[in-house]
Amino acid sequence: MGVGGGRLLLFGGTSEAREILARGIPALCCTATEYGAELARESLEGLASADTVRAGRLDARGMVDLIVAEGIVGVIDATHPYAAEVTRNVREACERTGTPLIRVLRSATSVEEGVVARVASCREAAEFLNGREERALLTVGSKELREFTAVRDYGHRLFARVLPTSEVLRSCEALGFGPAHLIAMQGPFSAEMNRAMLEMTGASLLVTKDGGGPGGMEAKLAGARAAGAGVVLITRPDDAGHSVGEAVLWARRMLGLGRPPFFPLMRDVEGLTVLVVGGGAVALRRAETLARCGARIRAVSPVFREGFPPDSELLRRPFAAEDLDGAALAVAASDDREVNRRVGREAQVRGIPVSVADAAGESTFFFPSLISEGPTAASVSSAGLSCVLTRRLSDRLRSVWGAWVAEERAAMERARDSRGPREEGR
Repeated sequence: MGVGGGRLLLFGGTSEAREILARGIPALCCTATEYGAELARESLEGLASADTVRAGRLDARGMVDLIVAEGIVGVIDATHPYAAEVTRNVREACERTGTPLIRVLRSATSVEEGVVARVASCREAAEFLNGREERALLTVGSKELREFTAVRDYGHRLFARVLPTSEVLRSCEALGFGPAHLIAMQGPFSAEMNRAMLEMTGASLLVTKDGGGPGGMEAKLAGARAAGAGVVLITRPDDAGHSVGEAVLWARRMLGLGRPPFFPLMRDVEGLTVLVVGGGAVALRRAETLARCGARIRAVSPVFREGFPPDSELLRRPFAAEDLDGAALAVAASDDREVNRRVGREAQVRGIPVSVADAAGESTFFFPSLISEGPTAASVSSAGLSCVLTRRLSDRLRSVWGAWVAEERAAMERARDSRGPREEGR
């Protein structure tokens, strides 16, 4: 429960929804299917009672009724990237009730190689297949299979990978997909398994949605390449969202929840290359702090404001993934949300610690508010919960830090002098 007995409502049976529950965020979780609810209950691991998860599809009216009945103070939409209708209903319900909403959306996959067609829907994918003769493996979920019954000779040319539940199998058989054309398995699937399924079915096309990392997209693409198969990619609906980390921070603020402090890990960056993406005020402050710590600055931005450290390597162009080569740390501080998101994603893929200025939840380290006097330094953090508190405390500490350091050094000198040469050598 939150402040005043308020409560959050979480929609989704996705891996993102389960991660939010596993992080201890108190919420009523609603999933479309009982299978999704079972997975959500497993993620709780004693953190809350299983009755905080409910299964069943709701329209906007049903969502409004639930928000009112449960005293909901905030909603997290962590449904699948392709659950466009559910997302519309969630937004409508929140607008009608005046309830704050945050959308959690996994990152899209950057893919070009091997894609033979990009289509906007399963219907368009079926139309594309109708103009071909090849066999295809469908990895779009059982709910979408009806669209593919429009494909000529679909009962012989198409193979569907679906969840192994009796309800799903009955619906597939009712659509005319026989046992020999159904692969009923629960993922995740490796690249090797995807390759084997394509070769086993004789499919030269893989039809998929971009489910991102949690949807096994990279393994699908790698399997298709290994099998020499083309990819028919159903593009995502236009939408924008936040990471799980950002949603967790938002939820804690909404409910007035505390959290453990960040561990203040200090690192020597003298002589190391640090990539700063951005050329504005925030990027400049980050670059100045890093340069003060001895780092070599590589900054990339189409435009830079005056004042970057004189020895900085300034690349006056848009960010490219190759800019991370040789970097020990990365800072995403541009004024473009999508650029910052991409920097964070590319850095994490390479195992480079990254701080994303406008999305704490996408960061793997948090840029400190640094207070220093020579090599003596301290930093302040509020664990991402209050930038204002961090700034106020930093300003107060900075106003006395130099005097404190000088005072302690003088005290140490006096103590050393009072010991004399004999005691000093002991």
